[in-house]
Amino acid sequence: MLEIFKRYIGILLLGVVIKLLDDDVDGDKNQKTLYSKIYSDLAEYKLPYCLLFLSLSMLLETYLVFSLFTCAYIIGMFHFPSQKLPLHLKAYQEMALLIIVNLLLVPLEIFSFAFIAILLIQLIDDLMDEAYDFKYGYKNLVNSFGRGEVILTSSILLILCLMLSWTNTVIVLSCSFLINYLYSKL
Repeated sequence: MLEIFKRYIGILLLGVVIKLLDDDVDGDKNQKTLYSKIYSDLAEYKLPYCLLFLSLSMLLETYLVFSLFTCAYIIGMFHFPSQKLPLHLKAYQEMALLIIVNLLLVPLEIFSFAFIAILLIQLIDDLMDEAYDFKYGYKNLVNSFGRGEVILTSSILLILCLMLSWTNTVIVLSCSFLINYLYSKL
């Protein structure tokens, strides 16, 4: 039971980090800071808190957190594969490098689960943000491929996640939903 609690807290902290960093990349922070004093205060100290939360989550669940974080980065860069990044590599080169690092350092079943789980979360997020993303021109897989296709793909990914680890699936998805709920209340 303690092991599951540690994993839940580690993944929850990681989810907060991913959500905060995603705002910077997507440019969503501007809207939130106009309406939320809490978010505005948090955004001012985002970097140190992200580093602290990421460090704590890595202590609690090293391989899974590392793999979830790098998979979120990989999938986040998927829409811009030719973009040149600060390390003077193109996005697809960084993505390939991170996949190789995961394959070398993380057990394959953990990396596979992490990649599928993050892709599932991305698809669910795109389903929930379909109208907003269409209105403001953000990249969204539902708008690119269709609602039915994304629902079918999400269902398949959910089954794969459950087959790989039902415990991790419940933890990762519940953390994702909790973070999105709390974030919407800021």
